[in-house]
Amino acid sequence: MLNQSLVLIFGVILAVLSAKYLVSGAITIAKKFSIPEFVIGTFIIGFGTSLPEFTVNIQAALSQNTELAISNVLGSNLFNTCITLGLVGLSGKLLISKDVKIKDTPYNLIAAIMIAVCGNQLFFDHIEYHQLMMSHAIIFLCFFAIYIYYTMLEVEGGSEHKIPLHSQHQKDIKNTIHIKAIIPFIQVVFGLIGLVFGGELIVKSAEQIAMLMGLPSKLVGLLIVGPGTSIPELIASIAALRAKSTALILGNVFGSNIFNIFFTLGITAMIQPVPLDTSLNQAVLFNILAATFLTLTFWFSKAKSLSRLTAGFLIIIYIGYLYLAIIG
Repeated sequence: MLNQSLVLIFGVILAVLSAKYLVSGAITIAKKFSIPEFVIGTFIIGFGTSLPEFTVNIQAALSQNTELAISNVLGSNLFNTCITLGLVGLSGKLLISKDVKIKDTPYNLIAAIMIAVCGNQLFFDHIEYHQLMMSHAIIFLCFFAIYIYYTMLEVEGGSEHKIPLHSQHQKDIKNTIHIKAIIPFIQVVFGLIGLVFGGELIVKSAEQIAMLMGLPSKLVGLLIVGPGTSIPELIASIAALRAKSTALILGNVFGSNIFNIFFTLGITAMIQPVPLDTSLNQAVLFNILAATFLTLTFWFSKAKSLSRLTAGFLIIIYIGYLYLAIIG
């Protein structure tokens, strides 16, 4: 138990330091090349910090063991939405833009609903099994491509939360020494590698600790693997908040959630059908509840930032989910 605890602590420290370098490098790149922070958050941090989930799922698919695939994603997305946004939202500094209301939160909700519909053929199509198949994988990847397409259109159109940062840096690019220009890219690469490796250490050590404590196996994906692989997203978001780059945070969370469902599960299902245990529908419903609450709040609230009340309610949703998952 002591050895695994030390590995867990080391993994957390590695993830924290890696997140610091990742966010620092991402912000520098955004400033140097006038790339919007939200796009950096979505494509570099949001997707990059989802690599632990992607790695776990792909390894499971290649070994024909996909039982934890959906529980990993469900646990991760619920942690991202309720805990990451909840904790950061308590600061009262998480700004909500018009474009996030129109596209990103609804897309996050659609992703949550898609798992419920595609994974429950027994209820919808009266097929006597629950699993994501090749046809679902193609649909998921198409949704993912659409999300990327519209995100890039928003960048080209100069949307509010995608306005290029510090355009004066464009003039500095020509005068920048190539070695110095490479440094932020090196920070991003090593930051991502550290986050992935740190996430792996966190998950593996946490799994061992859970086994030694005698936790039921069905809780490993929901309560250990999912939240464990989401620690990089939480750490990266807190680091972005401290750096006063709050535009990175929504891109981080929504980008990660959408990547997890449409890309990670899509690729996993392409390799091997992914079964959905009916007991996981509880987590499916909580994901839909959290995504729906967030979408309605963003749509109908006149506030320009996530309120502390909303953030607190997201955390309460997660506590309720944990309680039902443990007693169930």
